[in-house]
Amino acid sequence: MNKLNILIRFDDICPTMDYSQFKKATDLLDKYNVHPLIGVIPECQDEELLIEEYHSDFWNYIKELEKKGYKIAMHGFNHVYDTKTRGNINCGFKSEFAGHSFIKQYEKIKKGKEILESHNVYTDVFFAPSHSYDDNTLRALSKCGFKYISDGYSKKIIRRYGIKCVPCRTTGVPKIKNKGNYTAVFHAHEWVRSDKAHAYNELENLLKKYSNSIKDFDIFVDQPQGNYAIQNIIEKVTVFYLRYIKSKLSYVKHNVLKL
Repeated sequence: MNKLNILIRFDDICPTMDYSQFKKATDLLDKYNVHPLIGVIPECQDEELLIEEYHSDFWNYIKELEKKGYKIAMHGFNHVYDTKTRGNINCGFKSEFAGHSFIKQYEKIKKGKEILESHNVYTDVFFAPSHSYDDNTLRALSKCGFKYISDGYSKKIIRRYGIKCVPCRTTGVPKIKNKGNYTAVFHAHEWVRSDKAHAYNELENLLKKYSNSIKDFDIFVDQPQGNYAIQNIIEKVTVFYLRYIKSKLSYVKHNVLKL
């Protein structure tokens, strides 16, 4: 592995997504011959993602992307938040998985996998909406045959309940240094918003500057695992900072310093 390795991830891929925005992404990715990890929602019921009419050729489209080298992940089940629970790492109190019993989560994950496989889409990679999962999620994923989750605030890959946790430390484009492993996350349907349109340019700049360091998922995860104790501490410290310190610093910056 190189000193610098970058994975590009796209969330919220479903039959009713904004295809014109996602095409902008795929055209750019094709230009640089980059193959991202894409999160497919098995049975999307999130009203915010009911953007276009259901595309009947969606699953064939996903298979075509897979043939091009895109890595398919299962992105939750229906993308509906039905608990007010933080989960292991996220700051917001909403989740599709965290807070549910092991049995409930197992049923969701099993059904989602069955839906994907009914369309000949097979994957052992998962990530939850809003980065919200807990130990029961990992246990259920393991029982359903998954091997990877694209999430966590460790700096290196660690294994929990038999699942390799591949760090995803930001919700957008991370600040990239000259070495390390980074995951850049994009939501193409948000690019129509004035406050999110810059993300397309961020993708383009990332591809221009770091195309030689961007890796396919299978290569990206082929790296030595970190020391569990050390990486676990890094994650806990990062979560504490994001939940209890960063918000206070932002308040001071935007309110107190203006006085």
